[in-house]
Amino acid sequence: MSKLTWIIGIVVVAALLWLLPEPAPVEDNSFVVGPINVFDGESVLQAHYVSVEEGVIVRVGSQPPNANQRVYPTKPGQWLIPGLIDSHVHAWGKAREQALDFGVTTVIDLFGHPTELAKARQQRSSVQLQQEADMWGAGRLVTAPEGHGTQFGFSPHPLADDDSAEEAVSERIAEGSDFIKIVYTAEGAAYPHRPSISYQQLQRVIQAAHAQQVLAVVHVADHLSAEQAVAAGADGLVHGFFDKPMSEELIDTMEDSQVFIVPTNIIYEHLVHGEFNKQVLLPACGDCFNQQKANNLSSGGGSMVSTKFYNNLKLNTRLLDESGIDVLVGSDAPNPGTAHGISLIAELMWLEAQNVNWQVAINSATALAASRWRINNRGRLAVGQRADMVLIDSSPEQGMHVLLEPQAVWKNGYRVR
Repeated sequence: MSKLTWIIGIVVVAALLWLLPEPAPVEDNSFVVGPINVFDGESVLQAHYVSVEEGVIVRVGSQPPNANQRVYPTKPGQWLIPGLIDSHVHAWGKAREQALDFGVTTVIDLFGHPTELAKARQQRSSVQLQQEADMWGAGRLVTAPEGHGTQFGFSPHPLADDDSAEEAVSERIAEGSDFIKIVYTAEGAAYPHRPSISYQQLQRVIQAAHAQQVLAVVHVADHLSAEQAVAAGADGLVHGFFDKPMSEELIDTMEDSQVFIVPTNIIYEHLVHGEFNKQVLLPACGDCFNQQKANNLSSGGGSMVSTKFYNNLKLNTRLLDESGIDVLVGSDAPNPGTAHGISLIAELMWLEAQNVNWQVAINSATALAASRWRINNRGRLAVGQRADMVLIDSSPEQGMHVLLEPQAVWKNGYRVR
């Protein structure tokens, strides 16, 4: 190669590099958003500013910030809400990364391999840049031999009749479980089911969890099992049910005992009706989801189609809304008919379709969820809270579908979407 050719080559490469777009600067996690309408997890704040320093909210107020603070530009009509909390998932692979696409910045994993728990604890204690939602998890289930959960490929160390409830709870806490999840089905339950621990075992496990100051939540799928789980002292039910309408007695007992519930309506709708994703979610989504995943959401539904069950599901949603029971929003992703992130929005859209007030619904996926799971610095836009936030184009009062296309998602104060 001649010297002239070599020089020409260098000039051409330099010219091409000069024409390339300048790389976007890496934004730090200190900035201000506003003035903007804010739902802080509990109430609406008109034309407020939210100031963030090193990933933590340091000020929320109506006065403009200092002139030297970086201001994130917003458009008229946009709203700022807390990062969403999905109160029922099973997170592995890219699940927590996918959750962020739809503004879900925290997930509650209700059955997963305990090796994930240590990593999750380390991540959630940091305000460094990360491309995954934070996770709190139950780790391994407490279930019966051959009971629900034993079919998924790794042993949950089932609880046999002569096993110690105290040892089972201690073992899981030592593995890093943030709370204890128990699978229970009552004798005489409405549906055929896998083997279950006894009511006496259920009581002992709940007592053992409470003795170590951790929550005990119970997987149920029918009214009778829910009644017995509440009577045994459960802190929360992590499914609803559709075999019958909620009785006044159960509602009263849950209110008096302050038992919360994660109804997972959207997966139940997929079982007993199988139309919500196809008729409501995906048309509203447009291009927000790729076709393969959209096909997964709309296929395989209706395996237990029943007008009675479907009507009970809708009725129980309304009964819970009218009650004083704390209702949290959870998707149970990635079970059939669900996907991480988007199915939490589907759950909120389901609540909207049953005339649940938008502030109540968003509260159930933010501040209330954080409170009931004992997460102190998530779920609200307030001083001292982690700067996990979502920017949307309009008020959720105009429709929960606006959450399907967040305009910005911040995790630890870094814009990650």
